[in-house]
Amino acid sequence: MTDTGTAITKPARSVFETSPEKLQPFLRSLAARVSGGANWMVRKKTVCDLLLGLDAFFALPAEERRTLMGTGDEEGAGDKDVSGPADFRNVLPLYVGAILEGLDEKAVTGPEQAAIYMLSIHPEHQMAAEEWMLRDPRNGKAVRKLMRSDRRYRQLMDRMADHWKKAGRALIPPGSDQDADQGSSETISSPR
Repeated sequence: MTDTGTAITKPARSVFETSPEKLQPFLRSLAARVSGGANWMVRKKTVCDLLLGLDAFFALPAEERRTLMGTGDEEGAGDKDVSGPADFRNVLPLYVGAILEGLDEKAVTGPEQAAIYMLSIHPEHQMAAEEWMLRDPRNGKAVRKLMRSDRRYRQLMDRMADHWKKAGRALIPPGSDQDADQGSSETISSPR
């Protein structure tokens, strides 16, 4: 028996329609780098590494960021889309959403994919991941195991925690028996 997965509804609003025009080539390049992965184990690692690297970059003082980008103080000061690490961490779900839009996948079929889809800004991505996890108890268990054991993914979840708290969500799958391990009893609540 082959699992055809859970269908992914196309997001109602594209990140590419709402993001600044200057940011769009960068978002497309992130999606292109992730799409080069042979499978979702590789893609998950790539997503986590890219976003954790960007987070580390934005944790640097503004002057160091401008120096690394090769812009002078007068050039770079007004052009930044985000002003620091806290602001950048709030847009991480947008970056994940853009990457997933670029992949334009039709179904969620595995735990690594579901784990990344849960981090997207798009409720459609979150719902597809949630539905896949609820479809079979083994699916949810596999995602929970990944959340516990994958260091990169946990680091990315930690970076995104502020955004999700503001949105009224925590990064623990519905029905999780791990909420005690994670220190919370909240679950992802997707709009329905």
